[in-house]
Amino acid sequence: MPRLFLIAILLSLLLAACADSAQPEDAVLPYLEALLNSDDDAYYQYVCPEWEAEAKRDFDAFTGVSGKLHDAQCTQVGTEDDMTLVTCTGTMELNYNGELRTRDLASQTYYVTKSGGEWKVCGYQ
Repeated sequence: MPRLFLIAILLSLLLAACADSAQPEDAVLPYLEALLNSDDDAYYQYVCPEWEAEAKRDFDAFTGVSGKLHDAQCTQVGTEDDMTLVTCTGTMELNYNGELRTRDLASQTYYVTKSGGEWKVCGYQ
């Protein structure tokens, strides 16, 4: 009997470890960080396939720009069709050839969807 109990506990721990705990908002900050770091490998991991062409234009627009996120946090705020809406607070501090600019993260709402079992950014407005 104790052996069966131990097996049941181990199985429940294994199932808990395999459960999907990621949330839609968890895709947005890594997407933004990869954009700011010009890390295209990481960037496209957080972009849905349907939005890759538009995302490439965004990525290319940030060429030569460095920056960092400051006090950034994202929250799921609703849904629209098959997309989850995510907004963020904090700022993006950008350096355009020595000219410093700040961009309020609250100015955009991100569209996030599950693709291939993972949450991905699929646009913004």
